[in-house]
Amino acid sequence: MPKAVFQDIYRDLKARIESGAYAYQSFLPSEAELTARYDCSRSSVRRAIRMLAEGGYVQSQQGKGVRVIRDPHMEEPHGYDGLETFAEIAERRGFTPHTECIVCEQVEADEALSAVSGFPAGSLLTHILRVRYADDRAVGTDESYYLAERVPGLTPEVVNRSVYAYLEGELGMRIVTSKRTITVEGTNDSDEANLDLAGYNALAVVRGNAFDAEGIMVEYTETRQVPGFFSLYETAIRPTR
Repeated sequence: MPKAVFQDIYRDLKARIESGAYAYQSFLPSEAELTARYDCSRSSVRRAIRMLAEGGYVQSQQGKGVRVIRDPHMEEPHGYDGLETFAEIAERRGFTPHTECIVCEQVEADEALSAVSGFPAGSLLTHILRVRYADDRAVGTDESYYLAERVPGLTPEVVNRSVYAYLEGELGMRIVTSKRTITVEGTNDSDEANLDLAGYNALAVVRGNAFDAEGIMVEYTETRQVPGFFSLYETAIRPTR
């Protein structure tokens, strides 16, 4: 293959691990083999492996090599995280999705909403509240605020189909980054009214801000998900001392 830079090596090795070509607990080829395969320097291979290690894909073992520590079966996400659409989750998990928009209105951000959402006070926003159903069970709500000047034309019909499909397909917008805070909180009156809690009195709450390709914040969403539907898998790396 043509001479590869470390980003290409990283992407190729990552894809091989995710596909199972390099299985969980197996070792990657040696540094010399990878250098020959990618026609590159040792420093490029080392940078690529360092990136894989930082992402929780591999772990170097002195005198043995680089072991694969990512098991795709253990790391399957369950809830929705702000970037994957509800329809995409339904396809992955095998349930029938349905969304019901119960609020769609224009609001102006006051100081309180600005402090919560991150939008400047005075911003014109489209406020949406929708209930998410999985196989006719109400499993979550999304309360969202979209920057109206960047996301015009939102209607209940658009919301019921897919906001992200509208953003990407109709507006040509690309959502690149989402910053999220995840907590577990007691239920409120809205949860009791809109969700099938099955006796639970707490749920997962994901608050996130989404940024488009120009780095402009276009969305703030608070997602509330019932237990049993949401789970989070995360890799943490303990720093060396």
